[in-house]
Amino acid sequence: MKKTLGMLAILSMALVGCVGEQVEVPPGSVGKIMGKDGYREGIVNTSKFRLDFCIQYCDQLVTMGVTDFPMEESMELFMPKDKLVMRFDLRLTLTPKPEQYESLFSRIPPTTTGAGLVIPSAMTYVTYAQQIIRSEAREILSEYTINEVASSREAINVQLTEALTKTINERTPYMVRYLGIADIKYPDVITNAQIAAAERREAIQQEEAELEISKVQLERLLQETRLQRAIDIEIAQASAEVNRILGDSVTPAYVTYRQLDALQAIATSENTKFVPVEMLSSMAAQFMVTK
Repeated sequence: MKKTLGMLAILSMALVGCVGEQVEVPPGSVGKIMGKDGYREGIVNTSKFRLDFCIQYCDQLVTMGVTDFPMEESMELFMPKDKLVMRFDLRLTLTPKPEQYESLFSRIPPTTTGAGLVIPSAMTYVTYAQQIIRSEAREILSEYTINEVASSREAINVQLTEALTKTINERTPYMVRYLGIADIKYPDVITNAQIAAAERREAIQQEEAELEISKVQLERLLQETRLQRAIDIEIAQASAEVNRILGDSVTPAYVTYRQLDALQAIATSENTKFVPVEMLSSMAAQFMVTK
């Protein structure tokens, strides 16, 4: 009897110890229950629940993130047309397609983490998308020269995005949310050539600016010279006109008249002692003859 009670107690403790574990599928994730014979049918969405009772083989919950996740590919590409190496980053944001959840669970082994068994997004990306993306990007960009990439980066980025989005959507379990080129590092020889070209353009612009300043200064000097010449001509013409008028007005009679006027002033002056009458008569007679 005691033996039977002991066995019942042990069995009861074993059953209590094997009550289904409480688990959770966190937000942004889906899960599947894995038993001893593999995954059960159906996807478990965000929820909390208990696994089935078990004694020897217990079920486990495997989760997988299904929200958007960013990835970055740092690439080195030999550009055939330039025979130079160009470095760049390819940045993209992906999200798993809902219809591919079952396939990802069945093909990617889970990893044990602090949160339980998880299928990492990075592992599914490396398995199904990384090589396709890198290969497609190389094929597209290698058709251009480095100068074309530098001068038409936006247009090339649009083409690359369209082509890679189509490829990823068709050949991988993902949908593209964002894709683009970033942090392009051109070869030193290209960078130095661009710097030299920019310096030449700056020097030309500087010379053109200085030429414009010189033209303005010379034009101003020319205008000042023309104005001064016009002033000088005007002064000379005025002086000539005055001289002509004076020359026409100073006749012999006018000169004699001025002499008589001067003699009269002398004669009437208190300081004058004597003026010869003969001189006055002679000059008056000369004035009458001249007139």
